[in-house]
Amino acid sequence: MSDYHYVAANRLGQTVRGRISADSEGTASVLLDRQGLIPLNVAPVFSWAHPWRRRRAPRWTIEEKILFTQKLASLLQAGIPILTVLKLIAAQTRHPHIAAAIRQVEKDVSGGMTLSDALAVHPTLFDSIYLGAIRAGEATGRLDDILSQTSVYLERQMDTRRQVSQTLRYPIMVVTAMAIAAAIILKFVVPQFLAFYSNFNASLPMPTRILIAIATWFNRLWWIILIGVVSGGFAYWRWIHTERGRAWKDAMLLRLPLVGSLFLKVSVSRFCRLFGVLFSAGVPVSEALDTVGPGIGNVVVANEVRGLRRRIIQGESVADPPAGSVMPDLVYQMLGIGFESGDVDRMLAEAARHFEHEVDYDVRRLNDRLQPLLLALLASGVLLLALSVLLPMWNLISVFRQ
Repeated sequence: MSDYHYVAANRLGQTVRGRISADSEGTASVLLDRQGLIPLNVAPVFSWAHPWRRRRAPRWTIEEKILFTQKLASLLQAGIPILTVLKLIAAQTRHPHIAAAIRQVEKDVSGGMTLSDALAVHPTLFDSIYLGAIRAGEATGRLDDILSQTSVYLERQMDTRRQVSQTLRYPIMVVTAMAIAAAIILKFVVPQFLAFYSNFNASLPMPTRILIAIATWFNRLWWIILIGVVSGGFAYWRWIHTERGRAWKDAMLLRLPLVGSLFLKVSVSRFCRLFGVLFSAGVPVSEALDTVGPGIGNVVVANEVRGLRRRIIQGESVADPPAGSVMPDLVYQMLGIGFESGDVDRMLAEAARHFEHEVDYDVRRLNDRLQPLLLALLASGVLLLALSVLLPMWNLISVFRQ
């Protein structure tokens, strides 16, 4: 039995945090549900002693999740009973651990559990947003329709994630390659040039002296640099998994030049899609906003969503953004129009489409901006290296002529 941190919502819509002991994350979610809490996030408590003893829970890619959702929606729309549907999907699933999890869901449903409760036993496969949509679909009798909407949301999330990752992958690869090349040059190449030039009474130009000074400093302290980078990276990784660390990281992401606005628009479009899916499924506004928060992917935006929830509960207008708001004014204007006209889900869908188009445009514009910057960075590095190596050659030629 292991300990788990949890974030849950009670029946009053309040966020509750605590610690619970259970055999697995799924069992912890079920225990919280029995206590009248809606689990939003369940994570194991980190153990320095034996972290490798934790059993690896089954996980799947977003493509597999989309395929599962589409199959489930299509077969249910065809009028096939849920147990038969789960049995067919498990038989068609190639991943053995995921197939075993789906068979367990089938067994739990046949034993009297609802589909949402059976899925909640596997939180690494089905997050709180997915479960919230399933619960709403079961309550309203629109499970197949809600699953279709969820599939559309997942497909759009996958496309956005691919666009952002493809845009950032090239700059990261270029910078990493330059750092590795610079380390190799400073460690092995420059010392050879230094030994060669030291045999001649020739003055070295400024670029060469700068490069030699950097290489000398690097060769003396490389092991300290390596230890500092590894230990600092591990400490940073541990810190950003804490509540304060993640809040700081997410706030910094939104302030980054060039990409900060892109990250914000991705989070806002995700909020509009998630809130729209849950609202159209019949989930109460306060519960939907509580469920959406952890799925946005940014703590700063999630905190603003919690403030939006408080304003709605208190009966305040949501048409005007609060002080210090990071979300665009358009979100609040569309929500205000939606609540006044009773057409919230359509307004959210329109807002989501708008910000998704903005993300597409920003990704293309980011490519156009990053390529000249990377070219200038590469050119500067090559120029410095060329000047550092070639200029001393002219001095040596003058020495030989004398």
